[in-house]
Amino acid sequence: MFNKQFSLLIVTLFLSASATVLASGIMSEQDVDAVSRVNITDEDKISKVAGLLAQYEIEAHKLIASLSKPDLTANQLNQQAQQLLSLSESLIKSARFRLPQCANYLDETLKLKANLATISNEKLESDYHHDAALPTAPVECYHTKDLFVHPATVIVLGREDPSLMQKTKTAIEAEIAEVLGHTDIVRQVVIY
Repeated sequence: MFNKQFSLLIVTLFLSASATVLASGIMSEQDVDAVSRVNITDEDKISKVAGLLAQYEIEAHKLIASLSKPDLTANQLNQQAQQLLSLSESLIKSARFRLPQCANYLDETLKLKANLATISNEKLESDYHHDAALPTAPVECYHTKDLFVHPATVIVLGREDPSLMQKTKTAIEAEIAEVLGHTDIVRQVVIY
């Protein structure tokens, strides 16, 4: 049992590291330093955002771990993805304050929530992953948006394949591993 959990942890960490490298819109240290931010002097606000982001990462790892359970249902998966959506909405509110240049872009992203019951994965991919339905915004906005879009994709994938075939589970794992790559950049541009 320990070896299986340890192996899962190593694979998850590898996937998270890979996602950081593979995630589009990678920002260099200089790019992060150049981001225009509203100064936050309230330590409680900063701590709250840091806590939300840490909780998001924990829930994302739980979702990945649940994919190895043979009795996982689409409903259980949906509940986990809904938890990530809820956390991402709170994170987006903080990012909108800290990064006002992202407000319109992030507001448009949240409109996706109303369409989750009907949007196809292909439409979600083009309109929200690749921004066809979103206004132009600086790269720092992209990473925060993806905290919402990736769990939304999990919901759509689960809806499109409620039997959760292995192909779907693999796609879901890739979605969450990629979003974990975005969390470090969000931490840098929203918290620090």
